[in-house]
Order: sequence, then C-alpha cells, then structure tokens
Amino acid sequence: MIFAAALAAASASGVAAFGAETAFAPADEMEADWLEQGGGAVPTGMTHGAWRAKMLKRRAARLASVAKFAKRWVYCRHWVMGGSHYAYTEAVSDAHAERTFLKIGSSLCMAEYTPSGLWKETVLLETKEGCFRDVDVSPDGRRILYSFKASDRGDDFHLYEMNLATRKVRQLTDGKGVADYEGCYLPDGRILFNSTRCMQIVDCWWTEVSNLYRCEADGSNITRITYDQVHDNYPSLTWDGRILYTRWEYNDRSQMYPQPLFSMNVDGTNQRAYYGGNSWFPTTLIHARAVPGSPLFFGICTGHHSLQPGELMRFDPREGREEAQGAWQLEPLRRAKARKVDADGQQGRVAAYPYPVDEKNVVLSFLPQGWTRNPNGHPNYRDHRAPFALYWTDVNGARELLVAQKGKTPCGRPVPVRARRLPSRPSVMPNEKLTTGVVAIRDVYVGDAMKGVPRGTVKSLRVVSIDYRAAGIGHNGNGGPGGGGLSCSPPALGNGTWGVKRVLGEVPVAKDGSVAFEVPARTPLYFMLLDEKGRMVQSMRSWTTLQPGETASCVGCHEPLNLAPSFKNGSVETGRSLASLKKPPRGFSFTKDVQPILDRRCVACHNPQKNADIPDLTDATVLDPRSKRKWSKAYVSLTRASLHGNGADSAWTANPDSHKGYINWIHSASVPTPIPPLVNGSRVSRLFTEKLDKGHAKGITDDEKRTIACWVDLGIPFCGDYFEANAWNDKELERWDYFSCKREKFATVDERRRAGKEKPNAARR
Repeated sequence: MIFAAALAAASASGVAAFGAETAFAPADEMEADWLEQGGGAVPTGMTHGAWRAKMLKRRAARLASVAKFAKRWVYCRHWVMGGSHYAYTEAVSDAHAERTFLKIGSSLCMAEYTPSGLWKETVLLETKEGCFRDVDVSPDGRRILYSFKASDRGDDFHLYEMNLATRKVRQLTDGKGVADYEGCYLPDGRILFNSTRCMQIVDCWWTEVSNLYRCEADGSNITRITYDQVHDNYPSLTWDGRILYTRWEYNDRSQMYPQPLFSMNVDGTNQRAYYGGNSWFPTTLIHARAVPGSPLFFGICTGHHSLQPGELMRFDPREGREEAQGAWQLEPLRRAKARKVDADGQQGRVAAYPYPVDEKNVVLSFLPQGWTRNPNGHPNYRDHRAPFALYWTDVNGARELLVAQKGKTPCGRPVPVRARRLPSRPSVMPNEKLTTGVVAIRDVYVGDAMKGVPRGTVKSLRVVSIDYRAAGIGHNGNGGPGGGGLSCSPPALGNGTWGVKRVLGEVPVAKDGSVAFEVPARTPLYFMLLDEKGRMVQSMRSWTTLQPGETASCVGCHEPLNLAPSFKNGSVETGRSLASLKKPPRGFSFTKDVQPILDRRCVACHNPQKNADIPDLTDATVLDPRSKRKWSKAYVSLTRASLHGNGADSAWTANPDSHKGYINWIHSASVPTPIPPLVNGSRVSRLFTEKLDKGHAKGITDDEKRTIACWVDLGIPFCGDYFEANAWNDKELERWDYFSCKREKFATVDERRRAGKEKPNAARR
C-alpha cells in the first residue's frame, strides 16, 4: 500500500523531519503520498502543522481545475480488469473456458471534493459476492449507468441505472449467459454498450467475444452496431459527438498487433481507424477519452497479454495517426518513442481510465509505485488486487491522492457528476427499412499501400465478407514476423486464413482509379484489388461495416488517415454508377470451388495410381488430429504442408514464404504494418507463373484459373463454413450445437430478419 510504503521509507531513512527531537509518521494516506513524492523526507525545521498547511495549499492549487470542473465523481471498486489478454473481462456464467471472477467484494461509490483533505467517499451500493463496474453519468448529471453481476455462476453482467437524487435503481438489460457492460450514454438518450450477445469466440483462444450494441433508454430494442472479428472495448462519447473505442483485429495479419483506437458516429456510421490501425505501436490503445473542446485525447498504452492498466499518454491526431506520430509520454511531457512490445506499458507507474479535465490535467485510476514483484523478482503484471486509487495528475507528473485506498478494493473508472453540453453533431439513426450501403473510393492508387503500382494495373475490386466462429473446437497454430499463436476451429491448415471468407463479387474499377458499389449493411467487409487476370495486387487486411443506407467514402487504399475526406452521409463523390453485389449462400470452399477444377484438369495425372512422384491432387481425406479437420490430399499437396507433432497433438502447417512452394499468400502471422503491393498472392505464385500460365493443366480455362487464384488470395481457406470437414466427436458436436443455438437465441431482430430465421435451430450433423 502507498501508506505502508511511505511509513517504511520514513523509518528506513530515520526521518525526524521537524527537528532532531521530533520523530515523524504520516497521519493519513494523503500525507504518506506527499512523503513518497518528496523522497520520504520533509524540510528540516518545519513543524508538522506548518508542513501540512504548505502541502494543503499546494494541493488546493493543483486541484483548482478539478474542483471547478466537477466536485463529485462516481466510480466502482472492483478487481483490476483483464485476464490472459487485456480484453477478457466478461466472466460469462457458461463461458467457453477462460474467465476471471474474483470474490473480493465490490462497490459503487461517489467521492466528493474536500478542500482540506481526502475526498469524502460515499458507498452507494456494495456486494460481497458480485461486482460493479463501468460507471457513466447521463448528460444531465442526474443518473448513473453501471454494469452489475450478482454472483460468479448465478448471474451475468447487465446494465443498471440509478437516479442519484432518489437512489432508485432499475435494471435495463438481462439474459442468462450473456454479459452487457461498458455502457455509455448517447446524446439522444439511448445507450451504447459492449456485449457478448454476438456469440463469437476469439479466433486465437477460447474466450467469448464482445461487440458494441445500442438500446433505448429503458433497455429495449437492442441493436447490434459493430460486426467485428474479436473484441471491441470501452466506448466513450467525445465532446463533439463521436464515439471512440478500442478494436482488436487481425484479419490476414498477426493477432498480437495492433489493438488500435477506432471512431464512429453515434449512429454507428463511419466506423474507421482513429489511431494505430497499421502500427506496431501502440500494442493496445485503450480507455481513450477526448479532452473537452480539444482535438487531443488521453489513453492507456498497454499490452496484448496483460491486464488493462498501462502507461498514460496524450495524443494529438493532427500530428499523425500511426506509430508514435501523435503520441506524447508524460512525466515530463515529451514526444513518445515507438516500440514493439507484447506486454507494453507495464514498467514503472501504471494507470487506467483517465478522464481529462483539460489538456494538462486528468483524474484517473493510478498505481504510482507500479506493480509488485513476484518471488522471482519480476513485476507482477497480473495483480488483480493491486491497490489502484483515484488520483489527479498532470502531464508533468505532479499528483494528488483523492480517495482513501488502505484496506480497500482497487478503484476503477472515474466519471464526473456534472451536466455537460450535448454534442452539436446530430444523431441520425440508420434507416432500418434498408438493407444496403454504398462504398465510394476516389482513387485506389492513392496511399502508401499502392506505391509503385502503375496506373491501369487494377481492373476490378473484389468484395469479401468474413464469417465468425461460434465456438472453439480443435486448433492449430501459426508463426511469422508478426508473432504466432493458436487458431481455434480453424478453417484452414496452420498459417492459413483466420476466418471463413465469403466472396460477394467483383466490381470494375474506372481508369481514373475510382469505384463505387453497393454492399450489404451490417456485414464485415474487406476489399482486394485485382489485375486483368483476377489476381491480387493489394488487399485490405482489415474490414469495414456500413449501417443501412450509409455511404462511406475514402481517398484511396491505406492512405494517411488525415488525408481522408470528410464523411457525407448519402453522397457518392466519384459519381460512378453503382455495381450491385449479391451475397452468395456460402463461404469459399476448397472442396466445392477448387477440387472440381482439379478433378477435371489435374487428377488424371496427379494421383498416386498414375504417378507417385508428383503431387497428389485427389480429394482423398487427410485427417488433422489437432485441428479436428479432414483436409484433402490436394489441399495438403498444393500448400506443401507438413505434419508437426505426434499423434493426437499433430497438425498440418504450411509455410507461405518458402521459395520451394508453388503458392504464396498473405500470412496469418504477417506484420501489422502495410505490406507492399505485388509481393504476395497468386500474381507471384509459381503455380501460375511456372505452371498454369505456361500451359500446364491442359484445357484449364481463364475462369478456372481465376477461381484458383481467388483461393490463394483469400489465404488458402479449406472450409466454406466452420462446420464443414469437421472430425468432431459427439461431445464436440453437442458443444457446437449449444453455442450455435445460443447465437440464434440472442440474435437481434435485425439479424434474424436478414438471416430469414425466426427461431433457433440446432447445428447440422
């Protein structure tokens, strides 16, 4: 504890600071913190009263801006959030596997400014078996929103609201087996929150996924807003009417980096990267809040495999939005240096949940002494009981303890109780009668990701949607320059694509590089630029989602974000005719899309009965014990995969970077930064340059070559859905059925309508 640390420091230094005859011990935690800041000593010759009076005068000056901003703050006391990964905080009662729930007591609290000492803490609600978290305050300052879970296995996190004047509480959301948390009031009275209702599992582990949802003020009409691969976290409303939130993503790149900051309008439109979308640094940017009336924001730079606390930083997106371009470290204020660290931000002082008062001052959850040390002497980065307290701090490191911490549960997210001006940007909710949106790109050749590509190379743009897994059964792994990890319910062998891909179609790109097209709304989409043969020039390696009726525009592909045009709902800036796309009934399947071509053109020669010395391109089954999939001989042969491990722990893995291989694809563990064009994919694969384009496979058509090229450029998927080619036992089939039915049970009205389903159905067998 801070208090104990200061006492020990005073004792060790023999402090007798008010004269040689007067020994000193701090009277409270506030004095202990002052001593710690002063190196454990006070000026010689000062009386205790004189020293305290001087410190109180300094404290009053330091906290003047906070007192003017808000005299009351609400927060929750709970364990330090996070698990093996910063985002794993849901603790669902029927979780797949990993869950963190500590029975250490929790409370919903309010602290009131006191000029002469520590702030007065009032416990509004408390629990011994459950947990309160994620407080927010309504724009009029009269109500507080929070999430509460009454017990470990008997309840789940749901949204609640308290009237501060009457202390009356009402429950807003419910549903056993889903977690609703991290709620945020919207300007129109609705609520944005994070939830596991999407019923997905993390691609690289065994943990529930949370996406963003919206509901009415009373908790009704729940609507899904984001359709993201893995976790979204910590939405916050900016002073000018946007939402900032953290999005973890790794489509066709490593899961380790990045976890960037995203933004969107309050109606869910204009979802786009805000900071760090193509960076090694920050590893994770979380708990971001905009400075009132300023373009700056504060956030926490933390790690991938870490809890949520990390290093407090200030950002100026006008200076750039990648790596450390707009990042400033504090204590003292200085330009940040980019770094490439998994468990980032864990050395020295650690912080969480900053709430900016202005460009220099924040109130936050803070641990000035840093993490404790484990028996081996290394910092304990997973100390869920670490004594985080509420502090004020400025950008140069001055600080003041605000609430007592000794013997209490760690403090979480602080929010001021104050009425605030509503954002001037109106909330125009999507037209729910519509089912599509429009994407308009001014010039696909603009941006570093297309540097060096001659104009005229790109002839079309492929639109691909991503399907997400409902449960984790079987696994393999990947490894590469971006790191490495596990892939659960894998739709491809090791180092293949993370997810099932659905090709929605291709649209022509104009000679000037412009393209506009209609897409299905509320569907995760990414784009791939193709040459005249349908082979990849460049790929997005992220995704976007449009709301019904939304028109989204951008300058080019991977252009600097500060060059992007202003978003204008309903406008198509290129003026090109729209090319419509229709969603096919299934994802891209090697068995259904590629194998028939091989059967027609290749198997007559490429089979072990004909010639055992050339690759076997038959559809004979190859069992993958660890992945629990049934690949084919053709699939393993074309990818030049090899079996790693022994027995039930063995899995097939391919190396896309091998010069000996016939095909090259974008690695699932590739770097987070943009990859140069024309260096990956079918365009540079020997299967085409040395075989198919040289007359190999007699009779093969251009359309058939385009299909095989598409398979390569999608990242060699085998499965068109996560059920295909499974080698699951009865228990695993029951597990898939359970979570598939649960997904349908908690689907929103909009999701049910688009899927054409009214009632849950069991998975196919």
